[in-house]
Formats: sequence, C-alpha cells, structure tokens
Amino acid sequence: MGIFSDKDLKKLLIILIAALLSTAILGQIAARFLAEDYKSKLMDHDYTLAGFLVQNGMEKSVILEAFTSDKTDGDYKAGQELLAKAGYQASISTRFLPEVKSVQHQYALVFLMVSLILVVVILTIIFRYALHQDKKLQTANEAIIAFRNGDTSRRLEDNEEGSLAKLFASVNSLATSLTSHVAKEKENKEFLKDTISDISHQLKTPLAALQMYNEIIQDENTGNSVVADFTVKSENELKRMEDLIQNLLKLARLDAGVIELERRNHPLQEFLLKTVHRFSTQAEVEHKFLHLQGNDSITLSFDEGWLGEAIGNLIKNALDHTVANDNIEISCEETPVVIRIVINDSGQGIHPDDIHHIFKRFYRSRFSQDRQGVGIGLSLSKAIVEKHGGSLTVESELGRGTTFSITFPKLTNM
Repeated sequence: MGIFSDKDLKKLLIILIAALLSTAILGQIAARFLAEDYKSKLMDHDYTLAGFLVQNGMEKSVILEAFTSDKTDGDYKAGQELLAKAGYQASISTRFLPEVKSVQHQYALVFLMVSLILVVVILTIIFRYALHQDKKLQTANEAIIAFRNGDTSRRLEDNEEGSLAKLFASVNSLATSLTSHVAKEKENKEFLKDTISDISHQLKTPLAALQMYNEIIQDENTGNSVVADFTVKSENELKRMEDLIQNLLKLARLDAGVIELERRNHPLQEFLLKTVHRFSTQAEVEHKFLHLQGNDSITLSFDEGWLGEAIGNLIKNALDHTVANDNIEISCEETPVVIRIVINDSGQGIHPDDIHHIFKRFYRSRFSQDRQGVGIGLSLSKAIVEKHGGSLTVESELGRGTTFSITFPKLTNM
C-alpha cells in the first residue's frame, strides 16, 4: 500500500505498535501482581477461617481434610444450603465481603492506570507526529509564498519517502516548469520588443526623409491641384505611420515588462482637464462638444504620462466615432471602494459582433465606418490601465453611443 511508503507514517505505526505491546506487557505484569495479592488475601481468609474452627472445638484433622481433600458436588450443595441461611450467597453485596471489595478496587485502579497511560502515550505520539507534519506543511507554505513573490529558486523538501514527499516533488516539478515558461515568455517578449524597436528605428529614417520630401513638394507651390491634393494625403499617411510606430514601441515595452511607472498622487480633475484640453482644437474644428465633470477633491496615484496616453486614446476614439454636434462627456467619481473615470459619447456606437473584440490588436470591424485607424489605440489604453492595477471596460448600444469605464480599486492606490 502507498501509505506504508511514508517514512514518518511507518515510524508512527512502529511507535504505536511498540506502545501497545508495552502496555500489554505492563498489563500482564500487573495481572501477576494482582493474582499474587489475591492469593495472599485468599490465604489470609483461609487462615482466619481455620483458626476460628479450631477455637470452636472442631477436630484439626477434619479442618485439614476440608482444605486439602477433593470436594464433591454434594459437599458444594450442602455448604451452599448452609451458608444461604445466613444470607451468604451470589447476590450478596461486595461491601459485606471486604476481601472481594479490596480486590475489585485494586483491579479497577490498575486498569484505569493502564488505560490512562495507553491513552496518554498514543495521544502524545499522534500529537508529535501532527506537529512534525504541520512543520513540514508550514515550511512548504513559506516556500510557495516566497516563490509566488518572485524567489523562483525556492523549492520544497522532497528528498524523503511518502505521499507528502511525492506531492512536494510534483509541486517542485510544476514550479520548475513555470519558471522555465516565465523565462521563455520573458525571452520572447524581449525578442519581440527588440525586433519591433529595431524595425521602428529602421523605419524612422526613411519616414523622416519622406516627410522632408513631402514638405519640399509643398513649398514648391507648383500650382498643380492634383499634386497639392496628393501631398496633403501623403502628409496624413506619414503622420499615421509615425503614430503607429510610436504606439508599437509603447506596446512592445509594456509587453516586455520594462516599463517602470513613475507614480505620484495627482488631483484627478486637474489631470483630466489638461488631457481634454489637448483635443479642444480638434473638437472645435469638427463641431463636437467636450464636457468635463468631476470632483476637485479626488486624488489618484498614477504615472501622468502613461495614463494621459491611455485616456487620450479613448477621447480620440470618441472623436473619431462621432459626428458634428455630438457630445463627449468625461467624468470622474469616487466611491468607498473604487475611483472611476468614464468617457461617454453620443456617437454611432459599437456593433454587438464587435463589442468583445475591440481591445484586440489590429482588429478591424467590417461594420466600422472608420477606415483610417490601425486598431491599436484601444489595446494600448487597456495595457496601460492594467499596468496601473485598474481595468478598462466598455458598454455600447448601436446608434446610441459608447461608454468606456476605467476603474481603479482604492486598495491598489493607497
């Protein structure tokens, strides 16, 4: 059986068996002493009885024969009838028989002592075994917590036999696998970051050259409307390419975990006002209305640059999916549990088939009228919010508008 491969359990069983055998031997020794004591009391009784008979005139030879000769059933019945007349029978109370009462007390005391010793020994053995196992589990728990907190070199003690050691060995194997997987993932992310960074840097040089060529063409003022139209379009596309390269670099850095947030407490309303102000000109040109609501007393711990990027992407997304005279409301609120930032627009809304995919990178909806976006801004916003310990969710009704909610639990901002 598997349980007998456990060294500690085998040791416990051996100690218990030894304790039981020792108690049995002790019981035999006690029984022998009790038997000797009973014999002594019986002989004392017989001596007293024989002396009584002698002193009352019975022949000594008859007395000796009564104690030494074989008895018949007739002798037993005659004696029983005689003594029964004096009330000396099986139903007599032991309190009238001092010798029997004394033996009873001795037997009861001996059995009580033996039972107590056996119980104390067994409980002590089990308690010590439980303490030993608990110490093992406590040590294992400390090692698991240390591993979870980043000390990936910690392992459980699994160099013994038994079910617990097998469990620890399995946990160690899992920890080794996880460590290897985490290292591989980190390596992959570093490779991805370096690759995207290299590609982005390689693209910056030709991109800068194209922008310079485009500016030269614009400065030439050829008077050709077609050329002028195409230079404006090229400028827009070059700007899109530059934004895409920058966003890819930011995502790569977030994925690789190399971003260290410079978190400080900021008045949230003031921060949102500065973020909204960046888009006031665009909103004015497109005849859209930005509204900011909130409480001046709300403060939040965050990296101003990165969170500004996340909220800016959400406001830009709202501007891209609304038309003239639509409203975009930015608000913040505080509850006893969370701090929440909400960006709500009265635009076209999101199709139900897209609602679960909009945070995927480069996702393109077949229902969207926006053909200019590259599908990375919302992914970047979500990654930044989650890096701050928050969550980004969306609710939308087609034709009625969209609401993005950024929620920060207060426990992560204390």
